[in-house]
Amino acid sequence: MSKVVLAVFVTLVLAADLQAQTVALNRVMRQKLVDAQGVLAAVVTDNWKELDRGSRALIKATEDPAWMVLQSPEYTKQSQAFVFAVNDLVDVAARRDAEAAPLAYAALTMRCVQCHRYVARARIAGAARK
Repeated sequence: MSKVVLAVFVTLVLAADLQAQTVALNRVMRQKLVDAQGVLAAVVTDNWKELDRGSRALIKATEDPAWMVLQSPEYTKQSQAFVFAVNDLVDVAARRDAEAAPLAYAALTMRCVQCHRYVARARIAGAARK
C-alpha cells in the first residue's frame, strides 16, 4: 500500500472515530440537559423524590465514556466539581431543604457553564496549535 493511500485511510478512520465520539457526546449532553431541566422543575416544586432521581441521573451521565471529552487534569477537575455540585443536590433532596435547593441548583448551573467555557477554550487552543 502506498504511503498516500495509507495516509488517506488513516485520515478516514480518524475522522469516522471523531464523528462517532461527537455523536456520543451530543447524546450525553442532550440527556444531561433533559435531566437538568427535570432537576429544576423538582427544585421549583419541592419534589424531593424527583430531585433525587434527576440528580442521580446527572451523576450517571459522568460515567458514560463519551463524557470524557478531554484528557486533561483541568477537565478532570471540572468534571469532579460537577459531580460534587450534583451530590449537593442529592443531599438537599435527602434533607428536603427548600432553602438550599435553589442555591445548590444555581451552583450546579455555574459548574456546567464554567466547564463548557473551559472545553470551548481548550478546543480553540488545540485547533490553533494544529
